Amino acid sequence: MSTNHLHENLGPGLLEEVAPNVFSYVQPDGTWFINNTGFIIGNSGVVSIDTTSTEFRNRAYIDAIASVTSQPVKLLVNTHHHADHTHGNYLFPEATIISHASCRDVMLATGIPDYRAAFPTVDWGDLKFRAPDITFEGSTTIHLDDVTIDLFDLGFVAHTEGDVLAWLPDRGVLFTGDLIFHGGTPFALFGSVQGTLDALDVIERQEAEVIVPGHGPAFAGSQIKDVLDSQRSYLRFVQQTAELGIAAGRTPVEQASQTDLSEFQHLTDSERLAGNLHVAYRENPKADYQWVGFESAITDMIVFNGGQLPHCLA
Repeated sequence: MSTNHLHENLGPGLLEEVAPNVFSYVQPDGTWFINNTGFIIGNSGVVSIDTTSTEFRNRAYIDAIASVTSQPVKLLVNTHHHADHTHGNYLFPEATIISHASCRDVMLATGIPDYRAAFPTVDWGDLKFRAPDITFEGSTTIHLDDVTIDLFDLGFVAHTEGDVLAWLPDRGVLFTGDLIFHGGTPFALFGSVQGTLDALDVIERQEAEVIVPGHGPAFAGSQIKDVLDSQRSYLRFVQQTAELGIAAGRTPVEQASQTDLSEFQHLTDSERLAGNLHVAYRENPKADYQWVGFESAITDMIVFNGGQLPHCLA
């Protein structure tokens, strides 16, 4: 099987013990389909937070777990339905998988999507579909020996309809899934711009010591306010840009093309602006806008990207 850039350009996932027996697995460079996972080790087993995208990357993650413990992964949490967080479910046959009810519903409806047209260079491997076994809405608690893991939803649409956060109150660690793209462009196409902003308030109120985002480096301490404020700034910029486009009678992609990214130029995957604007238009009561669907919004992202497909090294 091809290494498909994993070690050639980006290097392996970075394993870090962010609290006693709590590990983040951060994959550089955090762009399309290069997400983060993590796991918690107990005396009798392991809980994994998410899986990753390709077969090769998932096997690398499994090897990373095995490098620090021989305990089996008994429980696997899917923070949301997106493929880069769920494709590897099938490689944990002994684990019970838990997610939000909406996450499972969407997964069952979509199966394993064919991304070859948008990401033709990716070697996905021999992927097999596996949906969550247990679902919930609201909150639930996992007890892994002496470790408590609180799972809770937001009660509203944010990155998706079924986002789940994993909070370890005794360790001060919060896994957020894709409610945060640290160093990357937030992506609300499958959810809500305003909802993602509201989710950042929920995250801040948790007063975590360490946050493991869905993409990009984990962060802690004084970094937390800086990262959350940076994400907020971009999302508010999207809303303000939508206001300008609506007032000028431009379509989302026309407005994106007229927009200077300025302070947000350093964020990866900047083509997401066009997709995010579709959502911001939909959410703005001043807009005479009809939802065009995900495929059309993604096409606009490619148009905004100069006709280039999204940059993906997965």
